[in-house]
Amino acid sequence: MARGHDTYSRVVAWLKILLPLLALAVLGTVFLITSDDGFEVGFNFSQSDIDTLEAGSFLSEPQINGITERGEPFHIVAQKIAPEKDDPNMVVVTALSGDFNFASGGWVKITADTALVDLAAQTVSFQSGGQLETSDGNVAEVASLTVQMLTGEMEGGAIVADGPIGHISADDFRIEANGSENRVLWFENNVKVVYALNEEGR
Repeated sequence: MARGHDTYSRVVAWLKILLPLLALAVLGTVFLITSDDGFEVGFNFSQSDIDTLEAGSFLSEPQINGITERGEPFHIVAQKIAPEKDDPNMVVVTALSGDFNFASGGWVKITADTALVDLAAQTVSFQSGGQLETSDGNVAEVASLTVQMLTGEMEGGAIVADGPIGHISADDFRIEANGSENRVLWFENNVKVVYALNEEGR
C-alpha cells in the first residue's frame, strides 16, 4: 500500500508542474494565432497587386477581406479592379458583391455593376446605383451608396425598399449602430411607406 501511495504522490507532484506549463503553451499559441497581420482593421492589397495597378493593369476576379474597427468581418468579390485615371488612390470595381457581418448578428449584402474604391479613405462608393439586402428582411434598390470600411457604416440616397412592414422609399438612408449597438437601416427625408397588411389586419 505504501508503494502505491508513493507513486500517486509522485504523479500528483509532476502534474502540478506539467499542467501549468501546458496551459502556458496553449496560451502562447492563442496569442500567436490572434496576432496574425491579416486581422488589421480595414483592408489592404498586397504589394504585387499595388504594383499591378500602378502599371495600369487590372486585377481579375479579386477578393477583398477585412474587418471593421469593431472586429466585424467583411468579404468583397468582383469581376475586376482597375486603376482610376489620374488618381492613384482610386480604383474602379466591376461587378461588385459584398457581405458585411456585424457583431450583433445582423448582416448586409451589397451588389453593384460598378463602384469606386478609395484606398486612402477606405471607402467603397457606387457609381451608378446598386442593391442592398439586410438580415431583417429589407431588399432595396439605391441610387448611391458609400460604405466606410473602417466602421462598417453605410449611407446613400434615393432608396426604394421592400421589407417586413411594406414598401418604403426615401431620399436618403443610412446604416449605423443604434443605442443598443445593433445596426439599423434608417430612412430619412421624404419618407413614404405603403404598409403590407397581413391577413389578420385586413
